[in-house]
Amino acid sequence: MFQVFYTSYDKGNIVGAEKSLLVLLGHKESLNEEQLSALYNNFGATYILLGRYKEALDYYSKAETIVLTHPDYLTTIATIYLNKALIYSYQKDYSSAVEHFEKGIRIYLKLNNDEKTKISSLSAAYLNLGIVYLEKKELPLALEYLLKSRDLKKKLSKTGLALVDLNLARTYQSIGSPVKAEEFFLNSISGFESDFGENYFRLAEVYFDYGLLLQSVQKDTAALDIFQSALRICLSNYDEKHILVSFSYKLIGDHFSRNSDFAMALNYYQKSLIAVVKEFNDPDIFSNPAVDSSLFDIRLLDNLKSKSQALEKLALKQTDPGLKLKMMQKSLETIELALTLIETIRNNYMSQDSRIYLAENEKETYIFAAHLAGNVYSLSGRDSLIYNIYSIVQRAKAAILRNEITGNELLYAMSIPDSLRDLQSELSANISAYNRLIEEEVRKSNPDSLKITLWKDALFSMNREKEKVIGQIQSSFPEFSELLSKTVPVSAKAIQNKLKKDETVVDFLLSNMYSEGKRKLYIFLITSNNLIFRESELDSAFIGNAQILRNTSGSSGRKESFPDYTSALNYMYLNLIAPVEELFNGRNIIIIPDEEIGWLPFDAFIRKLPETGKSDFEGLSYLIDDYTFSYGYSSSLIFDSKRVTLRKSMVTAFSPSYSGSAGSDAGPAYLGGALNEIEALYKWFKGPMFTGREATKANFVDAIRDTAIFHLAMHSMTDTIDSRYSYMLFDNGSAGEEGGRLYNYEISLSRLYSPMVVLSACNSGTGTLYSGEGLMSLARGFILAGASSVIKTAWEVNDDASSDIIISFYKYLSLGKEKNQALRLAKLDYLKKVSPVQKNPYYWAAYEVLGDNAPVVKNRTITVILLTVIVLITCGIVLIYFRRRRSFSERSL
Repeated sequence: MFQVFYTSYDKGNIVGAEKSLLVLLGHKESLNEEQLSALYNNFGATYILLGRYKEALDYYSKAETIVLTHPDYLTTIATIYLNKALIYSYQKDYSSAVEHFEKGIRIYLKLNNDEKTKISSLSAAYLNLGIVYLEKKELPLALEYLLKSRDLKKKLSKTGLALVDLNLARTYQSIGSPVKAEEFFLNSISGFESDFGENYFRLAEVYFDYGLLLQSVQKDTAALDIFQSALRICLSNYDEKHILVSFSYKLIGDHFSRNSDFAMALNYYQKSLIAVVKEFNDPDIFSNPAVDSSLFDIRLLDNLKSKSQALEKLALKQTDPGLKLKMMQKSLETIELALTLIETIRNNYMSQDSRIYLAENEKETYIFAAHLAGNVYSLSGRDSLIYNIYSIVQRAKAAILRNEITGNELLYAMSIPDSLRDLQSELSANISAYNRLIEEEVRKSNPDSLKITLWKDALFSMNREKEKVIGQIQSSFPEFSELLSKTVPVSAKAIQNKLKKDETVVDFLLSNMYSEGKRKLYIFLITSNNLIFRESELDSAFIGNAQILRNTSGSSGRKESFPDYTSALNYMYLNLIAPVEELFNGRNIIIIPDEEIGWLPFDAFIRKLPETGKSDFEGLSYLIDDYTFSYGYSSSLIFDSKRVTLRKSMVTAFSPSYSGSAGSDAGPAYLGGALNEIEALYKWFKGPMFTGREATKANFVDAIRDTAIFHLAMHSMTDTIDSRYSYMLFDNGSAGEEGGRLYNYEISLSRLYSPMVVLSACNSGTGTLYSGEGLMSLARGFILAGASSVIKTAWEVNDDASSDIIISFYKYLSLGKEKNQALRLAKLDYLKKVSPVQKNPYYWAAYEVLGDNAPVVKNRTITVILLTVIVLITCGIVLIYFRRRRSFSERSL
């Protein structure tokens, strides 16, 4: 029966191969462990080809459980890892895929088994790893691994080169070499036909991509013929319900859509939906499937997006207003199903890297959904649709952060044992630490490959252990996964209920794609009684001006940069604020940035350009003169539901001396102003102060168990490649070089109960910018850890200016001012007293409030006024009483 399976599988009769395995499964009691692991492994391989990836993973895991108890089954273990990696790559969980491919390759390289088998397996592994890097658009790595695979294949025989040639063709196409790409496509087709015949199932894959190449060079008719050939091969090799059948229909639909035959395109898109969803068979284009029963979520997602776009284009052709609205509403309904599916896929990804990849690559789906909702609003005139549009925008932004915060809260709120929770946290920290070691070693001019291999093997084991712990939590506490999957943004109406009459939320949604040299921009304004949006575009000058502000803000403002810098500040005002300024309610503005808008200092925007010939900042009028700004990752996160109120004015401050290395080349520079600001803030607040050698990481980790404001006046370092490895630099004491570094990944795994963390450090708000998620910075780590708000810096701050602003900030906080108001007043105080040179925004605009603006102590002014009023009223009552009593006594006499 095993032989029957192998014969069917090799001929491409995958359905027949599955039947053979099912017969074997009925007799599994008769099989020994080696045969049983082979059976499970073959089930996995078969279900990969049938597109049933969840079942394939389940069977590979069963095989893995058996073979791990037999150290001599290394070849089988390696094969399982490589096959699991293949599934992860199909699911676009690329970080898991790379990890499993590399583990399998490392095992094979150590084996001393049959050279032919080893070369064949390594060639396949290099091929599939190359495909992953191709999907990730890391083209040099893709080419490297594909050429490695081809070299190994040629050592065996010419047979088997066709699949490698297919992916080399794809890579050359992505590089922009269509001639080279077509050469390898034709080689691949010839190879497959020669080895297996014209009906071989893998030929369909070649036709898919070859057709796309022909399409890209405007050979549409030839491309359609190729796509139809691919469909014929798929239908002859698979059931009607199959992901490749679905993909064939989608590509044909795309052809008709490109040629503006949207009705025909929709017929094929509907067929593509039917092919990928088990219980869905409705050919009506106004019908949609449920998104929880697909054969493959990624294929269903692409189909829904294509159908929605075709419906919109067909709607725009209609002259009947009723039919036009109906089609536009169905287009919106279809894309909203796609958004639901995106969130389901994201929740199923284990690694943050894969979730971020999905967020970045699906940002435009949210943009398109908002655009559609705007169209339906224009056609129907229903104001309630504005709330629908905004809910789409909310779902697009900081979704990963929201999920992580919810997950952390659930871990502590539910009855999950401390031991299980601590083990997950410990594994997460160790995984991040080992990733950091690998990253630092790779950056060296001569990296130690043995160390890297050792660390990657350790990482692989830790990741599998973490998956088991997460699986244990999910199986023991199913409500944990259920509640996490239902994480939704706070509604616009709920935000409105929390806004004061003088507050306005300005939420930006900016496309990361250009269309005719412009990027679509949505600006939403939320006030306590209104929700308004404006749709516009930003031209190519936006990114240039954003770069100027990002770069110039990090300098002391050289004279030659003054015209460009002020022009950029004015450009941003005209494009981001002026179009909506008349709609503001009051003077307190909460900015929710997006994309490069996250780099910008709104405080420093100017309404008018300086006079010609002016070269200094004296007399310039900034927006800080009129508005109080604060910032948030998402409107859902600007009000802290767990708002911490301090019973006492408690601040825990840290200011390392870095062993007194002022002006020394041996270590970080001594921050003289930092100690001054800490000593000054204790005029208004109480609490422990850790300075010099006492300002250690260990003392901070102990201190965060208490509820307090945390003030960190120290150096920070931003890792521009991976912000998880940015760090705050405490005094290292006697702990060695690493002892003083508090990494961002350690911060995010901490548990804070604090109304505010003040990061009086350079670049604490900078980091890697991700579409939809914003800046991955140290500030984000503290928000994730539980801080209600963070005072951060947008660039490298001047020590003396920083000290002046922060001291004044704490003074206003002690009077009960809200955080954003206190920071604005502190900046204005600074601007009033400094020289013209120091009015440059570089000195004062870096500090920003992120998160909740609530005061950290009760407003003493209000308390004093209330007490005064009470005393006056009491005195008045007493006075009236005695006057009446005297009057009564006089009448009695």
